[in-house]
Amino acid sequence: MFQLNESVMKRFMLILCLFMMVFIGCGKKAEEQVQVVLIDGVRHIKNPETPLKGTVVLEVEKTFEINPYEHEEVGLKSFNSVRDKDGEVILFDINNSEAQRFADDGEYLGSLFRKGQGPGEFTERALLYVRFINGGIWVTGRQKLAIFDKEGQFVEEFHIGDSIAHFINKNQYVTDKRTRKDQDQIKQIMLKNIKEKHEISEGPIFMEGKNLGMLRNPSGGGGFGDQWGTPDIVYAVDREMKKIYLAKNTEQKIHVKDLDGNTLYIIENPHARVKISLKEKEDLLEWMLKDGRSKWALKVYPDELVAFTKMKVLPRGCLAVSRVSGLKKIEIDIFDSEGRFIYILELPENISLERADFYDFGFTTVEDKDDMPVYVEYRIKNLSKIFN
Repeated sequence: MFQLNESVMKRFMLILCLFMMVFIGCGKKAEEQVQVVLIDGVRHIKNPETPLKGTVVLEVEKTFEINPYEHEEVGLKSFNSVRDKDGEVILFDINNSEAQRFADDGEYLGSLFRKGQGPGEFTERALLYVRFINGGIWVTGRQKLAIFDKEGQFVEEFHIGDSIAHFINKNQYVTDKRTRKDQDQIKQIMLKNIKEKHEISEGPIFMEGKNLGMLRNPSGGGGFGDQWGTPDIVYAVDREMKKIYLAKNTEQKIHVKDLDGNTLYIIENPHARVKISLKEKEDLLEWMLKDGRSKWALKVYPDELVAFTKMKVLPRGCLAVSRVSGLKKIEIDIFDSEGRFIYILELPENISLERADFYDFGFTTVEDKDDMPVYVEYRIKNLSKIFN
Protein backbone atom coordinates (compact mmCIF):
# COMPACT_ATOMS: atom_id res chain seq x y z
CA MET A 1 0.00 0.00 0.00
CA PHE A 2 2.83 2.33 0.85
CA GLN A 3 4.56 1.55 -2.46
CA LEU A 4 1.39 2.46 -4.38
CA ASN A 5 1.05 5.80 -2.62
CA GLU A 6 4.67 6.60 -3.24
CA SER A 7 4.27 5.76 -6.94
CA VAL A 8 1.22 7.93 -7.25
CA MET A 9 3.05 10.73 -5.48
CA LYS A 10 6.00 10.47 -7.88
CA ARG A 11 3.69 10.65 -10.88
CA PHE A 12 1.92 13.66 -9.38
CA MET A 13 5.22 15.44 -8.79
CA LEU A 14 6.36 14.65 -12.35
CA ILE A 15 3.16 16.10 -13.80
CA LEU A 16 3.48 19.16 -11.56
CA CYS A 17 7.08 19.73 -12.68
CA LEU A 18 6.10 19.46 -16.35
CA PHE A 19 3.25 21.93 -15.77
CA MET A 20 5.60 24.41 -14.09
CA MET A 21 8.11 24.08 -16.92
CA VAL A 22 5.41 24.84 -19.49
CA PHE A 23 4.12 27.76 -17.39
CA ILE A 24 7.58 29.26 -16.94
CA GLY A 25 8.35 28.67 -20.60
CA CYS A 26 5.22 30.56 -21.63
CA GLY A 27 6.25 33.42 -19.37
CA LYS A 28 9.68 33.56 -20.95
CA LYS A 29 8.14 33.45 -24.42
CA ALA A 30 5.94 36.45 -23.58
CA GLU A 31 8.92 38.35 -22.22
CA GLU A 32 10.92 37.53 -25.35
CA GLN A 33 8.27 39.20 -27.46
CA VAL A 34 9.57 42.53 -26.17
CA GLN A 35 12.67 43.14 -28.25
CA VAL A 36 15.30 45.73 -27.37
CA VAL A 37 17.16 46.88 -30.47
CA LEU A 38 20.04 49.36 -30.47
CA ILE A 39 19.74 51.85 -33.37
CA ASP A 40 22.34 54.63 -33.59
CA GLY A 41 23.15 54.03 -29.95
CA VAL A 42 19.51 54.43 -28.79
CA ARG A 43 17.44 51.60 -27.32
CA HIS A 44 14.21 50.88 -29.22
CA ILE A 45 11.69 48.95 -27.14
CA LYS A 46 9.74 46.95 -29.74
CA ASN A 47 6.57 45.77 -28.04
CA PRO A 48 4.16 42.99 -29.01
CA GLU A 49 0.59 43.80 -30.03
CA THR A 50 -0.70 41.94 -26.97
CA PRO A 51 0.29 43.36 -23.55
CA LEU A 52 2.57 41.18 -21.43
CA LYS A 53 0.10 40.99 -18.53
CA GLY A 54 -3.12 41.10 -20.51
CA THR A 55 -6.25 43.23 -20.26
CA VAL A 56 -7.28 44.43 -16.81
CA VAL A 57 -10.74 45.64 -15.87
CA LEU A 58 -10.12 48.62 -13.62
CA GLU A 59 -11.71 48.28 -10.18
CA VAL A 60 -12.45 51.68 -8.66
CA GLU A 61 -14.16 53.08 -5.59
CA LYS A 62 -15.40 56.67 -5.31
CA THR A 63 -13.91 58.09 -2.12
CA PHE A 64 -14.45 61.85 -2.22
CA GLU A 65 -16.51 64.51 -3.99
CA ILE A 66 -16.61 68.31 -4.05
CA ASN A 67 -19.55 70.22 -5.50
CA PRO A 68 -18.22 73.80 -5.64
CA TYR A 69 -21.63 75.25 -6.47
CA GLU A 70 -22.83 74.57 -2.93
CA HIS A 71 -20.93 77.78 -2.07
CA GLU A 72 -22.40 81.06 -3.30
CA GLU A 73 -18.97 82.70 -3.43
CA VAL A 74 -17.75 80.27 -6.09
CA GLY A 75 -18.39 81.47 -9.64
CA LEU A 76 -16.59 78.79 -11.62
CA LYS A 77 -18.11 78.25 -15.06
CA SER A 78 -16.04 75.14 -15.70
CA PHE A 79 -12.87 73.96 -14.08
CA ASN A 80 -9.79 71.78 -13.96
CA SER A 81 -8.39 70.46 -10.70
CA VAL A 82 -5.14 69.84 -8.86
CA ARG A 83 -4.63 67.95 -5.60
CA ASP A 84 -1.83 68.17 -3.05
CA LYS A 85 -0.41 65.02 -1.44
CA ASP A 86 -2.10 65.92 1.85
CA GLY A 87 -5.52 66.14 0.16
CA GLU A 88 -6.00 69.89 -0.40
CA VAL A 89 -7.76 70.60 -3.71
CA ILE A 90 -7.75 73.66 -5.96
CA LEU A 91 -10.38 73.99 -8.68
CA PHE A 92 -9.40 76.50 -11.35
CA ASP A 93 -11.01 77.95 -14.47
CA ILE A 94 -8.44 78.31 -17.24
CA ASN A 95 -10.22 81.08 -19.14
CA ASN A 96 -12.20 82.81 -16.39
CA SER A 97 -9.03 83.14 -14.26
CA GLU A 98 -10.51 81.87 -11.03
CA ALA A 99 -9.00 79.44 -8.50
CA GLN A 100 -10.86 78.14 -5.43
CA ARG A 101 -9.30 76.22 -2.51
CA PHE A 102 -10.81 73.29 -0.60
CA ALA A 103 -9.46 71.36 2.40
CA ASP A 104 -9.03 67.59 2.44
CA ASP A 105 -12.47 67.22 4.11
CA GLY A 106 -14.17 69.42 1.47
CA GLU A 107 -14.28 72.60 3.58
CA TYR A 108 -14.22 75.69 1.36
CA LEU A 109 -11.08 77.74 2.06
CA GLY A 110 -11.74 80.67 -0.27
CA SER A 111 -10.35 82.12 -3.47
CA LEU A 112 -6.61 81.88 -4.08
CA PHE A 113 -6.29 85.32 -5.68
CA ARG A 114 -8.26 88.31 -6.91
CA LYS A 115 -8.84 89.25 -10.53
CA GLY A 116 -6.74 92.15 -11.72
CA GLN A 117 -3.33 93.16 -12.99
CA GLY A 118 -1.53 93.64 -9.70
CA PRO A 119 0.98 91.31 -7.99
CA GLY A 120 -0.53 87.85 -7.55
CA GLU A 121 -3.59 88.76 -9.65
CA PHE A 122 -4.75 87.49 -13.04
CA THR A 123 -7.04 88.95 -15.68
CA GLU A 124 -9.66 87.16 -17.79
CA ARG A 125 -8.56 84.62 -20.42
CA ALA A 126 -5.16 84.18 -18.82
CA LEU A 127 -4.74 80.48 -19.74
CA LEU A 128 -4.47 79.77 -16.03
CA TYR A 129 -2.50 76.76 -14.82
CA VAL A 130 -2.17 75.81 -11.13
CA ARG A 131 0.18 73.28 -9.48
CA PHE A 132 1.45 72.35 -6.02
CA ILE A 133 5.26 72.56 -6.21
CA ASN A 134 7.99 72.74 -3.57
CA GLY A 135 5.53 73.08 -0.70
CA GLY A 136 3.77 76.04 -2.33
CA ILE A 137 1.18 76.87 -4.98
CA TRP A 138 2.47 77.95 -8.40
CA VAL A 139 0.14 79.71 -10.82
CA THR A 140 1.00 80.60 -14.41
CA GLY A 141 -1.00 82.76 -16.81
CA ARG A 142 -0.56 85.89 -18.89
CA GLN A 143 3.09 84.84 -19.34
CA LYS A 144 3.92 85.22 -15.67
CA LEU A 145 4.46 82.96 -12.66
CA ALA A 146 2.92 83.84 -9.29
CA ILE A 147 3.99 81.85 -6.22
CA PHE A 148 1.82 81.47 -3.11
CA ASP A 149 2.69 79.66 0.11
CA LYS A 150 0.83 76.62 1.39
CA GLU A 151 -1.68 78.85 3.21
CA GLY A 152 -2.47 80.73 0.00
CA GLN A 153 -0.50 83.88 0.87
CA PHE A 154 1.18 85.64 -2.06
CA VAL A 155 5.00 85.36 -2.05
CA GLU A 156 6.35 86.68 -5.37
CA GLU A 157 5.81 86.80 -9.11
CA PHE A 158 7.91 87.33 -12.23
CA HIS A 159 7.60 87.34 -16.01
CA ILE A 160 8.39 84.08 -17.84
CA GLY A 161 7.27 84.96 -21.37
CA ASP A 162 5.38 81.70 -21.96
CA SER A 163 1.69 80.94 -21.65
CA ILE A 164 2.30 77.19 -21.14
CA ALA A 165 4.77 76.10 -18.46
CA HIS A 166 5.01 72.56 -17.05
CA PHE A 167 7.42 73.02 -14.16
CA ILE A 168 9.85 70.23 -13.30
CA ASN A 169 11.48 72.15 -10.46
CA LYS A 170 11.84 75.78 -9.44
CA ASN A 171 14.46 76.40 -12.11
CA GLN A 172 13.16 74.47 -15.14
CA TYR A 173 9.95 74.07 -17.09
CA VAL A 174 8.79 72.55 -20.39
CA THR A 175 6.86 74.71 -22.84
CA ASP A 176 5.49 74.91 -26.40
CA LYS A 177 7.20 77.49 -28.59
CA ARG A 178 5.64 78.50 -31.90
CA THR A 179 7.46 80.50 -34.55
CA ARG A 180 6.93 81.21 -38.25
CA LYS A 181 9.34 80.39 -41.06
CA ASP A 182 8.18 81.62 -44.46
CA GLN A 183 4.65 80.18 -44.82
CA ASP A 184 5.15 77.48 -42.21
CA GLN A 185 4.43 77.50 -38.51
CA ILE A 186 7.04 75.67 -36.44
CA LYS A 187 6.08 74.05 -33.12
CA GLN A 188 8.88 73.22 -30.68
CA ILE A 189 8.69 71.44 -27.35
CA MET A 190 11.61 72.73 -25.32
CA LEU A 191 13.09 73.17 -21.87
CA LYS A 192 13.56 76.63 -20.39
CA ASN A 193 15.80 77.55 -17.48
CA ILE A 194 15.17 80.23 -14.85
CA LYS A 195 18.46 81.84 -13.89
CA GLU A 196 19.39 84.40 -11.25
CA LYS A 197 17.30 87.55 -11.24
CA HIS A 198 14.59 85.47 -12.96
CA GLU A 199 16.23 85.61 -16.38
CA ILE A 200 14.90 82.95 -18.77
CA SER A 201 17.16 81.00 -21.12
CA GLU A 202 16.28 78.35 -23.69
CA GLY A 203 17.41 74.79 -23.09
CA PRO A 204 17.31 71.80 -25.45
CA ILE A 205 14.57 71.33 -28.03
CA PHE A 206 12.99 67.95 -27.35
CA MET A 207 10.90 67.70 -30.54
CA GLU A 208 9.62 69.96 -33.32
CA GLY A 209 7.43 69.87 -36.41
CA LYS A 210 5.79 72.00 -39.11
CA ASN A 211 2.16 73.12 -39.35
CA LEU A 212 0.90 71.03 -36.49
CA GLY A 213 -2.40 71.32 -34.63
CA MET A 214 -4.45 72.52 -37.60
CA LEU A 215 -5.81 71.22 -40.93
CA ARG A 216 -5.68 74.20 -43.28
CA ASN A 217 -8.20 75.41 -45.82
CA PRO A 218 -6.40 74.96 -49.18
CA SER A 219 -7.91 78.20 -50.49
CA GLY A 220 -6.79 80.16 -47.44
CA GLY A 221 -8.92 81.57 -44.68
CA GLY A 222 -7.86 79.53 -41.68
CA GLY A 223 -8.51 75.93 -40.79
CA PHE A 224 -9.55 73.69 -37.93
CA GLY A 225 -8.23 71.03 -35.59
CA ASP A 226 -9.63 68.03 -33.75
CA GLN A 227 -8.31 65.20 -31.59
CA TRP A 228 -9.01 62.38 -34.08
CA GLY A 229 -7.29 63.34 -37.32
CA THR A 230 -5.12 66.43 -36.78
CA PRO A 231 -1.33 65.87 -36.69
CA ASP A 232 0.34 67.30 -33.59
CA ILE A 233 2.99 66.66 -30.95
CA VAL A 234 1.77 65.04 -27.72
CA TYR A 235 3.93 65.14 -24.61
CA ALA A 236 3.88 64.42 -20.89
CA VAL A 237 6.24 65.52 -18.12
CA ASP A 238 7.28 63.16 -15.31
CA ARG A 239 8.51 65.46 -12.53
CA GLU A 240 9.50 62.60 -10.23
CA MET A 241 11.54 60.61 -12.75
CA LYS A 242 12.82 63.69 -14.61
CA LYS A 243 11.62 62.29 -17.94
CA ILE A 244 9.87 63.85 -20.90
CA TYR A 245 7.64 61.64 -23.09
CA LEU A 246 7.12 62.99 -26.60
CA ALA A 247 5.59 61.68 -29.82
CA LYS A 248 4.03 62.86 -33.03
CA ASN A 249 0.50 61.58 -32.68
CA THR A 250 0.62 60.11 -36.19
CA GLU A 251 3.42 57.70 -35.22
CA GLN A 252 3.54 54.70 -32.91
CA LYS A 253 6.85 55.85 -31.43
CA ILE A 254 7.22 57.57 -28.06
CA HIS A 255 10.57 59.26 -27.45
CA VAL A 256 11.66 59.28 -23.80
CA LYS A 257 14.20 62.00 -23.02
CA ASP A 258 16.13 63.37 -20.07
CA LEU A 259 16.35 67.05 -19.19
CA ASP A 260 19.48 67.48 -21.31
CA GLY A 261 17.58 66.39 -24.39
CA ASN A 262 19.22 62.97 -24.62
CA THR A 263 17.00 60.14 -25.84
CA LEU A 264 16.91 57.47 -23.14
CA TYR A 265 14.87 55.03 -25.23
CA ILE A 266 12.08 54.90 -27.82
CA ILE A 267 8.87 52.95 -27.16
CA GLU A 268 7.47 51.30 -30.29
CA ASN A 269 3.92 50.00 -30.50
CA PRO A 270 2.92 47.74 -33.44
CA HIS A 271 -0.76 48.77 -33.62
CA ALA A 272 -1.69 50.07 -37.08
CA ARG A 273 -3.51 53.36 -37.46
CA VAL A 274 -7.24 53.17 -38.13
CA LYS A 275 -8.35 53.80 -41.72
CA ILE A 276 -11.66 55.62 -42.23
CA SER A 277 -14.12 55.96 -45.10
CA LEU A 278 -15.67 59.09 -46.57
CA LYS A 279 -18.87 58.39 -44.64
CA GLU A 280 -16.90 58.15 -41.39
CA LYS A 281 -15.20 61.46 -42.19
CA GLU A 282 -18.64 63.01 -42.63
CA ASP A 283 -19.67 61.66 -39.23
CA LEU A 284 -16.57 63.11 -37.57
CA LEU A 285 -17.01 66.49 -39.26
CA GLU A 286 -20.77 66.75 -38.89
CA TRP A 287 -20.32 69.83 -36.70
CA MET A 288 -18.50 71.59 -39.59
CA LEU A 289 -20.58 70.43 -42.53
CA LYS A 290 -23.97 71.64 -41.30
CA ASP A 291 -23.73 75.04 -43.00
CA GLY A 292 -22.68 73.52 -46.36
CA ARG A 293 -19.76 75.92 -46.73
CA SER A 294 -17.04 73.76 -45.24
CA LYS A 295 -16.95 70.77 -47.59
CA TRP A 296 -13.28 71.53 -48.19
CA ALA A 297 -12.68 69.93 -44.78
CA LEU A 298 -13.43 66.49 -46.25
CA LYS A 299 -10.62 66.95 -48.80
CA VAL A 300 -7.95 67.80 -46.22
CA TYR A 301 -9.03 65.33 -43.55
CA PRO A 302 -6.64 62.33 -43.41
CA ASP A 303 -7.65 58.83 -44.50
CA GLU A 304 -6.21 57.50 -41.22
CA LEU A 305 -6.93 58.62 -37.68
CA VAL A 306 -4.07 59.65 -35.40
CA ALA A 307 -2.30 56.90 -33.47
CA PHE A 308 -3.24 58.27 -30.04
CA THR A 309 -4.72 61.36 -28.42
CA LYS A 310 -3.07 61.73 -24.99
CA MET A 311 -0.33 60.54 -22.68
CA LYS A 312 -0.54 60.70 -18.88
CA VAL A 313 2.16 59.96 -16.31
CA LEU A 314 1.25 57.33 -13.70
CA PRO A 315 2.92 56.54 -10.36
CA ARG A 316 6.13 54.50 -10.28
CA GLY A 317 7.37 55.65 -13.66
CA CYS A 318 4.52 54.12 -15.68
CA LEU A 319 2.77 55.76 -18.61
CA ALA A 320 -0.85 55.65 -19.84
CA VAL A 321 -1.44 56.20 -23.57
CA SER A 322 -4.92 56.81 -25.04
CA ARG A 323 -4.57 54.81 -28.27
CA VAL A 324 -7.16 55.31 -31.03
CA SER A 325 -8.62 51.87 -31.75
CA GLY A 326 -11.61 52.85 -33.90
CA LEU A 327 -13.94 55.67 -34.87
CA LYS A 328 -14.22 57.74 -31.67
CA LYS A 329 -12.90 54.73 -29.75
CA ILE A 330 -10.00 54.73 -27.29
CA GLU A 331 -8.03 51.97 -25.57
CA ILE A 332 -5.77 52.75 -22.62
CA ASP A 333 -2.32 51.20 -23.02
CA ILE A 334 -0.04 51.03 -19.96
CA PHE A 335 3.76 50.96 -20.25
CA ASP A 336 6.15 50.34 -17.37
CA SER A 337 9.23 52.42 -16.51
CA GLU A 338 11.30 50.44 -19.04
CA GLY A 339 8.87 51.07 -21.90
CA ARG A 340 7.33 47.59 -21.94
CA PHE A 341 3.65 47.25 -22.93
CA ILE A 342 2.18 45.59 -19.84
CA TYR A 343 -1.60 46.23 -19.73
CA ILE A 344 -4.66 47.36 -21.62
CA LEU A 345 -7.17 48.92 -19.23
CA GLU A 346 -10.88 48.35 -19.50
CA LEU A 347 -12.89 50.98 -17.67
CA PRO A 348 -16.05 50.45 -15.61
CA GLU A 349 -19.26 51.78 -17.12
CA ASN A 350 -19.65 55.57 -16.90
CA ILE A 351 -15.97 56.06 -15.94
CA SER A 352 -13.74 58.16 -18.22
CA LEU A 353 -10.05 58.99 -17.91
CA GLU A 354 -10.34 61.87 -20.38
CA ARG A 355 -9.92 64.50 -17.62
CA ALA A 356 -8.14 62.32 -15.07
CA ASP A 357 -5.04 63.23 -13.09
CA PHE A 358 -3.27 60.28 -11.50
CA TYR A 359 -1.95 59.99 -7.95
CA ASP A 360 -0.57 57.18 -5.80
CA PHE A 361 -4.08 56.16 -4.64
CA GLY A 362 -5.80 56.34 -8.04
CA PHE A 363 -7.10 59.36 -9.92
CA THR A 364 -9.15 62.53 -9.71
CA THR A 365 -11.49 63.78 -12.39
CA VAL A 366 -14.37 66.15 -13.13
CA GLU A 367 -17.78 64.64 -13.80
CA ASP A 368 -21.22 66.04 -14.61
CA LYS A 369 -23.85 65.76 -11.88
CA ASP A 370 -27.28 67.25 -12.53
CA ASP A 371 -25.75 69.05 -15.52
CA MET A 372 -23.10 70.67 -13.30
CA PRO A 373 -19.43 69.68 -13.01
CA VAL A 374 -18.21 68.19 -9.72
CA TYR A 375 -14.76 67.10 -8.55
CA VAL A 376 -14.41 63.38 -7.75
CA GLU A 377 -11.65 61.14 -6.39
CA TYR A 378 -11.43 57.42 -7.15
CA ARG A 379 -9.29 54.80 -5.46
CA ILE A 380 -7.98 52.08 -7.77
CA LYS A 381 -8.37 48.79 -5.94
CA ASN A 382 -6.40 46.56 -8.30
CA LEU A 383 -3.08 47.20 -10.11
CA SER A 384 -1.27 47.33 -6.77
CA LYS A 385 2.11 47.34 -8.54
CA ILE A 386 1.26 50.84 -9.80
CA PHE A 387 -1.23 52.23 -7.27
CA ASN A 388 -1.10 51.95 -3.49
